[in-house]
Amino acid sequence: MEVEILLEQLGLSKNEAKTYLTLLRLGSVPAGKLIKELGMHRAAVYNLLDLLIDKGLVHYVIQANRKYFEAQEPERLLELIETKRNKLNEQEKELEKAIPELKAKRELSTEEQEGTIYKGKKGLKSIFEDILKYNNSEMKAMGATGKFKEIFHAYFIHWHNRRAKKKINLKIIYSESMKKKGREKELKLAEIRYLPDTNITPSTIIIYADKVATILWSDVPMVFLMRSENVAESHKNFFNILWEEAKT
Repeated sequence: MEVEILLEQLGLSKNEAKTYLTLLRLGSVPAGKLIKELGMHRAAVYNLLDLLIDKGLVHYVIQANRKYFEAQEPERLLELIETKRNKLNEQEKELEKAIPELKAKRELSTEEQEGTIYKGKKGLKSIFEDILKYNNSEMKAMGATGKFKEIFHAYFIHWHNRRAKKKINLKIIYSESMKKKGREKELKLAEIRYLPDTNITPSTIIIYADKVATILWSDVPMVFLMRSENVAESHKNFFNILWEEAKT
């Protein structure tokens, strides 16, 4: 292997290696001679000398008020390896400390996710029954249109009564056009706010536990249920932003 390449592998730049090898060959020389020998700009050479001095590979002596630069003995290169080894050991220790945090991030990004599609009234009903499994929790719904009551009638009231008994708090963002219907009087343990109709999505999104249910109110209702802590958390954050903008 060429010596210059070896020096670069030790951490020297190409010009640093060239300067060090030139000084080894020339011995003790003033900067002017080194600049001429290297064929580089004066400022660049002085910068290289400063870098090599910092690395302990070059020093200078003053003779007759002039600086003469000299390369340190080649054994100093072994000190570079030792320095790199110590730095790698420190980095290895720091990395070992960081491994648990990195693994936790990976687990979050690769968490198990489940997606299920439900169709029809029975499928829709199964989602609301699933919500009731989470006692003392909170449910958030946005894009609510009142279709739930229209489709299920008596089950709507019965379900909300069961929800209240299980202490499942409910926050709903209705479209503004629903305000006149006074639905908030019918619901226990519920807070309701309103957004302009133009700001409401055509589908209803329900967030509970680690799940997000998106309901499409077509002739045959369809629900896409996603189970994912990350997805649920991001939807909760978005809901909270809309909640602050909504009016009572």
